[in-house]
Amino acid sequence: MITTQLNPNPLHRIVLAAAMAAGAMMAQASEYPAVIEWSGKVALTLPVSGVLENVVAQPGQMVRKGDLLASLEPTLFKAGVAEARADLDRLGEEHADANRDLERVRELYARTVASTTELDAARLRFARAGSGLAAAQARVERARRLLAESELRAPFDAVVLARHAEPGLVITSQCQPAAVVTLARAGEFIARGQISPAQAAEVKLGEEVEVSLAELVLKGKIQALAADADHQYRLEIVLPRQAGLMVGQQASIRMGIEQNQPGK
Repeated sequence: MITTQLNPNPLHRIVLAAAMAAGAMMAQASEYPAVIEWSGKVALTLPVSGVLENVVAQPGQMVRKGDLLASLEPTLFKAGVAEARADLDRLGEEHADANRDLERVRELYARTVASTTELDAARLRFARAGSGLAAAQARVERARRLLAESELRAPFDAVVLARHAEPGLVITSQCQPAAVVTLARAGEFIARGQISPAQAAEVKLGEEVEVSLAELVLKGKIQALAADADHQYRLEIVLPRQAGLMVGQQASIRMGIEQNQPGK
């Protein structure tokens, strides 16, 4: 008995190939539940001790990098700068006088009028004056730094989330100082979800993924992948800030899409 095997219709083969390709794409794409959270959330305080004089930041306010958020009463800090500056001026004059004296003794020594002992003494005085001047310059810089640190300024473009302190509060830097304000990055949010170790093995930092919530679909990049004590991995996706995106919203992270799209 002779059997004849008919070749499938070319059209059938094309449809079958397309279906298999689509199935492969769906199999490679993975979705993980996530929550929208603030990016770069940080509670700020002042690194120096003093009495809080002013708090200008208000919850919901948008601030730019370097904007003033709060400040301590500045009298002691300004006085410290003035005192250090006066000491620097005095030691600068002493250094100049020691230099003139050294030059005079060198000239006398060259003419054999001054002794080696006198020359060594002049050199020692000049060296001590130089050391004192350098120390005074360092004290001026320190006093200026303390004055600058008596003002709390935004470290980046941010939104003010909370105001924790009011004028009159005593900030003590030697202890755990009280937070003054809490900020988060102004231009972005984070989609944070958990994945298993096996799923984490496929993750690449910087990879572009999709995050969807309600009717909104956004492109984001994987910023971080960190393991917790239960060997679960926390995935963080950076998203651009835009209308309709709010902290606390439930979202879905979809990965393994772009590299499987036709023509990519």
